Amino acid sequence: MTNIPTDLLRTFVSVVELRSFTRAAKVQGMTQPAVSAQIRRLQFLLGVELLDKSVPGVSLTPMGEQVIESARRLLSVNDHIVEIANPGSTTQLVRIGVRKDCMGEDLTGILAASRGRWPNLRFTVLGAGQRRLLQHLKQDQVDLAVALVPEKPEGTARHYWIEELVWVRGKNMALDLKGPIPLISYGERCVCHRVALTILNKAGLAGELVFRANTAEALRSAVAAGVGVMLMPRSRVPAELEVWDDGLLPAAPAVYGGVFVREGAGNDTLDQLADQFAETLRPAAAGLDAARLPSQRAAAAEAARHSA
Repeated sequence: MTNIPTDLLRTFVSVVELRSFTRAAKVQGMTQPAVSAQIRRLQFLLGVELLDKSVPGVSLTPMGEQVIESARRLLSVNDHIVEIANPGSTTQLVRIGVRKDCMGEDLTGILAASRGRWPNLRFTVLGAGQRRLLQHLKQDQVDLAVALVPEKPEGTARHYWIEELVWVRGKNMALDLKGPIPLISYGERCVCHRVALTILNKAGLAGELVFRANTAEALRSAVAAGVGVMLMPRSRVPAELEVWDDGLLPAAPAVYGGVFVREGAGNDTLDQLADQFAETLRPAAAGLDAARLPSQRAAAAEAARHSA
């Protein structure tokens, strides 16, 4: 059986998350040719192509998308074992799970600021859907999770807030209501996708998943190109997409964004890091946590659990 060195997987994950061989080389303390050599070595051991050379930049092949998720989990377990074996070490490992639409500049900004504040922290980051994130939290595979949930997570989240869901489209998107509504999403396990299908069905419309991807960038590109429409948090809508507020498609109930800390894992540093995630990621309009805001929006969000 082939054994895959973890340093190859760590380099692969770094290249994918930073979207650059050059930046990955700097973070890993290596030269760019050395990073390229490690990626080639990993592909040789696996016997598959992980990166799509037919497109510019760093883009995963379908097999690469499968391998990256497993690589992140394996590295998380590896680092956790090292932490268990060296409990007296001054270095603290924090395993973070983040919903995929937050795997961007907000996340990297939080991690960079945290490194400056707590130089002894080490991070492993997993991007996944809300079901998998909360499952990993229960199974001791992540210490902190940022997830989108249909029900009020009061009592299980350190922070939670209301997320308004809106339809988004490309600037020149035209829609024929006589046929199925072309949907773009992370897939059937995505909260937004399930809400979209539910509200379309209640309005007597059919929804059809025409484009599924594992990265926010790929989904946004498909929406911008007019492949279909997407339901997403208003707070995460990028400038190149247009919010569809004209009432052509049914309005969606609000859901909740939350920052969850693994039971039994709480400490001052982890709690402060969770606070930083909440401060950065919750919509500015939400102000305080939803738990502290008795409002009509909170009531609307509470109704989401009956629709999602």
